[in-house]
Amino acid sequence: MDHGQHLVAVFAYTLIPLALFWLLDRTNAIHDTSLFAAILIGVGYQQILSGSFATLKAPGDVSFFLKPFAAWADAIAARIRDRIVINDGQFDESLLSSIVGDKSKFDALKQVVMVHVADPLALDAALTAIAGNRNVLGDAGVLTKQAAALYMSLKQASPQQFQYLLHKYKIIPWTLYFWYAKEWRSKATAIAVAVVLICAATACGLELTDEPADRASYFVWRLQKENGTDLDRSRAETKLGQYLATDSRVCPKLAALLRTPSPSVKIADNVLSLLVEDWDRTASQDDCLRNDLADTLRTDNSDIRARIQKTLLYLAADRHLTVPADLQSWQSDPKNTAADLDTIIHKWRQVGR
Repeated sequence: MDHGQHLVAVFAYTLIPLALFWLLDRTNAIHDTSLFAAILIGVGYQQILSGSFATLKAPGDVSFFLKPFAAWADAIAARIRDRIVINDGQFDESLLSSIVGDKSKFDALKQVVMVHVADPLALDAALTAIAGNRNVLGDAGVLTKQAAALYMSLKQASPQQFQYLLHKYKIIPWTLYFWYAKEWRSKATAIAVAVVLICAATACGLELTDEPADRASYFVWRLQKENGTDLDRSRAETKLGQYLATDSRVCPKLAALLRTPSPSVKIADNVLSLLVEDWDRTASQDDCLRNDLADTLRTDNSDIRARIQKTLLYLAADRHLTVPADLQSWQSDPKNTAADLDTIIHKWRQVGR
């Protein structure tokens, strides 16, 4: 049970930076969603949550919600410390039992200890004193107490090396040495978690990079960030321009930004400018103009509708399409009803057919 909770705690701490990255992006606390921002949060998430990071702050309520998690993590840490103490005690008891049952191991332990203790004569006298209680302890009891005295003396004389010495002189097998002394118990857990996370990240990466439209979704997300930096938007526009030329599914993703609730004029200008600049190489131009872009006239923002109408007229002229006079003269009005817009959109869908 404790081991399972340990794994859960490791996964929880691994997911905290990811959740924090999402939260900071949603609250507009970060301006650049590039790899640099992700690394910054991954390395300094503790300082960000505590408020000690000068240039990046998490929302104030986050610390309140983090308190139960911190208490749970502290409880897990305490249980792990208790389990380590118990495991060490069980290891000592198991080791002593194997030494008592094997005279060659006892002799090897005695030889090692006598070499490493500061006062071997005092230790030898202590062993002799234990042997003097043979009538009370019996042979097995004397051997057990002597083995325990030797083992504790070695731990005190070489606290950092005693397990290696036990392994070197074949008092314990290499499996116990590496599993306990070299902490491969913890390393195995860490490796298992790392493998799972790497596999999950690889699967997500392959999923996102399998199709240009999937990759474009990431850059569309970056383009729509209200507080994104000019440099970040420029990188996103460059990538989206490349994807527009190769995949007809990218234009609908861009057009969808114009249909979001209360889209900003800045985002609309970014999308429309991108379409105009890369129009010559855009895949499926007719579908992009007649269906995807024309349908964005349903947006609630009359000003953005006017910008979309001008863009449609410009792109239609570029395609040498004949636009009816009433459609050319149509002007966006805040009083336009859904029926009015549906009529205009239907007329745009018939352009050039």
